[in-house]
Amino acid sequence: MSAPTKTASESAIKQQEPSSLSAGSLKPPADGTARLYERYWPPVPKFEGFDAELVAFMSASAEEQQALLARLRGDTERHGRFVHRHLAEVYAHWFGYRDGAFTRHTDDAAEEALFATKIRLERELFDHWSISDAEPKFADQFEAADYLDVVAATNPGVGHPLFAYLRDEATREQLERFLQCELIRNEVVDDEVALLVVGLQGMQKAVAAANLWDEVGRGKLENFHTYWLRRLLEATDGWDALYEYRESHPWFAKFTSNMNAALLTRPSRKMMAYGCFLVFESWVEPHFVNILDGLTRVGILDDEVRIYFTAHVKIDPRHSRELSDGLRLQRPLLSDQEVRDVVHGAHLASAAGRRQFDHMLTYLKSMNGGKPMNREGQSA
Repeated sequence: MSAPTKTASESAIKQQEPSSLSAGSLKPPADGTARLYERYWPPVPKFEGFDAELVAFMSASAEEQQALLARLRGDTERHGRFVHRHLAEVYAHWFGYRDGAFTRHTDDAAEEALFATKIRLERELFDHWSISDAEPKFADQFEAADYLDVVAATNPGVGHPLFAYLRDEATREQLERFLQCELIRNEVVDDEVALLVVGLQGMQKAVAAANLWDEVGRGKLENFHTYWLRRLLEATDGWDALYEYRESHPWFAKFTSNMNAALLTRPSRKMMAYGCFLVFESWVEPHFVNILDGLTRVGILDDEVRIYFTAHVKIDPRHSRELSDGLRLQRPLLSDQEVRDVVHGAHLASAAGRRQFDHMLTYLKSMNGGKPMNREGQSA
């Protein structure tokens, strides 16, 4: 005799009634974990005012802003530095931490000016800074997903010479500097994934939410991916050094983070953000394998330092596959424009990453015995 069929309600309750939090997750964490969670995260200073250059830009008229940006376009480096330094300042507000303006109080007039500045700088980013290869057209999301699998494996960022340099040639000081850059780039990645979830539907939302659940340790504080970065800082006595380094963190290290934020914080670019994130995830395994090999070569063997990279080598290939499968399985079917947006976002990510890695390779090679660099990558 066949077993009685469960009702839809019974099936839903069976799946949802148990907590997604593992046993013990809501108990006080172990002493070591608790101690590291006493540290503010991300490790950023309190907001003390915008850069004077940004203040002047925000107070200028729209015509004056446009004229300034047009003048800067004649100098690629000055233009890129202006756009990316100030976009990074602006985006700190949208992530809501203590380095952002108006994250603990409201100021309607100032926030209106900030939002207008965001729109102006993003328009400059997309119309005059970003580059992208010609993109093929696809009959549907299934063809696009197949294409993105190829892009994920072959885009210029995957095998960029920066990572062979880190593996084979970089000094210990250069690797430690790169780790600081990498930590800053990843310190709010869980929030970036959370923003990606908003506005998606169906299977795309499911795979993005699953990625977020991994980012927050599936409910275990000691497995938050950002907790592994805390462990890196603790093992290297690097907390104070990171605060000091932020003052000289180069403008070109912000390309991929700014591109991601520009896509994530404008609803019309949501599908672009999905394609962008798929490419970002595709880089992790090949890049981190090379980073780990470089750390081994210079004698950095402490698992506390390596855990963030070791874990992601195993985790992120699955994330990249899930994102492309989520595109295939998405219902309702995506419109032609949505499919184009996903592919365009992947190309934007690839191009921004290549330019960032080009600059970073030059920056690391120019280091003078590991001495600090200024924002332009020159000896301070």
